[in-house]
Amino acid sequence: MSQSPSTDLFLPAPLLNALPGFGAEGALWLERLPARVCELERAWSITVERALDSSGISAWVAPARLSDGSDAILKIGIPHPESRYEAHALRVWNGRGAVRLLRASEDGFTLLLEPCVPGADLWTLPEAEADAVAAGVLERLWEVTAPGAPFDQLAEVVEGWCEQLPRMAAANGCEQDMVAHAIEVARHLVGTQSRTVLLHGDFHPGNVLSAERQPWLAIDGKPVVGDPAYDLAEWIANRYEAVERSLDPVVPLRRQIARFAGRLHLDPARIAGWTFVKSLAWEWEPAAARTFRAVFAG
Repeated sequence: MSQSPSTDLFLPAPLLNALPGFGAEGALWLERLPARVCELERAWSITVERALDSSGISAWVAPARLSDGSDAILKIGIPHPESRYEAHALRVWNGRGAVRLLRASEDGFTLLLEPCVPGADLWTLPEAEADAVAAGVLERLWEVTAPGAPFDQLAEVVEGWCEQLPRMAAANGCEQDMVAHAIEVARHLVGTQSRTVLLHGDFHPGNVLSAERQPWLAIDGKPVVGDPAYDLAEWIANRYEAVERSLDPVVPLRRQIARFAGRLHLDPARIAGWTFVKSLAWEWEPAAARTFRAVFAG
């Protein structure tokens, strides 16, 4: 059913709960959302349906019907730095391992995308099977030549983290020596990266969906150019909840890292190092950061 400016748009709970974190920009985005949907229906000749009840926290996502009757996905993102080049990355990948971009707004925060059908994510598969699928998707994403512009360089991102981590991590309850160690590891990893590719940047099981054109496609990239091992950090970190209550969570995490390293011809120490660093930079709980530090130190 087509929306109108006076219609209350469905907002999934995760998105609604995350909006205060975007401050005044998030409030303005929400206020303008109904009119924005109607504007896009006219400008792009689409009919927008009820939003998907998804776990996303930075964009409103809804099925859409094109004028020729074909299906699409409309994604209206809250402007934020990490996703400003998502449209650029999708153009570079051009459907190789990722959803195809059908259309984008000038600022790049509103996207019309190829739909993924049936759309199950990789959380639905057993761990080893999901890891194998994920590795295959990453291989396709990394095959694409990564131009430097306009994408952020991982080295620049890391330098920003190194400046912010002492304040951010301490506020999150992390020990000073662990913060200092993470900064040391981050600078070493950036200084020794021998290969740079266009990275997904937020690669986890919820961001790989089953599809028709290819069996599995990546969505919701936060692209950056750098060390391939970095793209495994978010994936490994997302497995923490599954192992945290085991007698020794370090063991299954190292086993999973070794599985990826063997399949993708990567140094397991680099995967473990990036996971440790990113667990602090993305403000995972201190217990998780301590576990990933132990995984790396072993």
